[in-house]
Amino acid sequence: MALSLGASKTGKAPASQGIAHRLDIQCARGCPADTETPVRPAAIPPPDLRDRHHLDAITLRIATCADLEEALPSVLRELLDMLNGCPESGTAHSATGELCVVHRAPGQATNTVISPAGIALSAAARQRLQEVVRDIGRDPGARQQASGIAGTPGGVLIALTDAADRGETGRGATGDDWLWLGEPAAPAPSRETPLAHAVIDALSRGLALQQQQARHAEDRQAAVAQALKNERRQLAAELHDTLAQELSYLQMQSARLTRAAHHAPQEVQALAEEVHTQARRTFRQTRELINGAHATWGDAPLACVLEALIEEFETRSSMVFELDNRIQSLHLPDAQSLQVMFIAREAMTNSVRHARATHLRLQLLYQSSGPQPAARVLLTIEDNGCGFDPAEIPAAHFGLGIMQDRARHLGAEFAITQPRQGGTRVTLSWERRDT
Repeated sequence: MALSLGASKTGKAPASQGIAHRLDIQCARGCPADTETPVRPAAIPPPDLRDRHHLDAITLRIATCADLEEALPSVLRELLDMLNGCPESGTAHSATGELCVVHRAPGQATNTVISPAGIALSAAARQRLQEVVRDIGRDPGARQQASGIAGTPGGVLIALTDAADRGETGRGATGDDWLWLGEPAAPAPSRETPLAHAVIDALSRGLALQQQQARHAEDRQAAVAQALKNERRQLAAELHDTLAQELSYLQMQSARLTRAAHHAPQEVQALAEEVHTQARRTFRQTRELINGAHATWGDAPLACVLEALIEEFETRSSMVFELDNRIQSLHLPDAQSLQVMFIAREAMTNSVRHARATHLRLQLLYQSSGPQPAARVLLTIEDNGCGFDPAEIPAAHFGLGIMQDRARHLGAEFAITQPRQGGTRVTLSWERRDT
């Protein structure tokens, strides 16, 4: 496979004269692959009006698609049919053997080869294209010749992304897209470069707009997430300055009431103790809400969140805590990590306060069924305490209901069971969405 690799002087695509002329160079017989042929300026007539309308519609489809790798194959098939000529139209366009886009989304380190629907490049050809694009990405203005796989026609590789966007290393904040137009195996009588030029322009504009829309969507999501975080922190500050202060005072006064009622009738003692218990519990829950509103883990994996939670409980309890982490790296957004942390904290709090347990184990692993790849994440919290029947929990104790609500918010499955050996097991399972 002989590839002619090129970008315009500025790195923009299409290079209106250089690229179109190279398409003719590749078809010229007797022209060595490594010969640099001078570019002859020529007037390029516009493509057929119907083709222009079709290409504008294709540009819009690319620009507005949600998933480029899902939408682009059918678009590329239409473009390939246009270049090879539609039988219904009776017009002969420039013949092209193969066509594909080598795509790298913003933030990704590897390129993906996207072929037209119904056409698949060989694994060797795809790998070769990825290697060449990776190499040329380091020097956006480079022109080079590469030889490759026997039995595959040659072609031209064209930059669809501005060199300034790719950056010096080819790993800029934006994506990186290249179009490969392969020669047909049999000689073509002619090539109509104006249509090829228009196809390249439609692809270039569509991909640039799609990347722009994707960046704007990410910016909006980040802005919403930051606004929610700021709102949580503002609410936490208000809770700290108002409700938490009042509850702290109420907790101290209820403790005094309990001591003062020491010689009172049994009914009054029980009532005072209940008031003090509820005051302490409400104050603790308010403090947890305030701490949770300020919690942020950035790019830390979920295992680090659980480790921090264990360290917190180790300072408050004599129980032995164990973390069995079987996932190397699982990153969740702050909002999801916060929900998982609250569920785990409530389960651990119940074990410390009510289970009379001496050991608590957290296990994090991928859950799979049979030979299929792991599709879910499973978090298990299990103690060796006395256990309990969820059906017998009084309505006033709403911790279990809150955990269930948080699990529904996560789209997770939540369950409380009693192992045969005793104790309590809390399981939280959700769909694996990490990369």
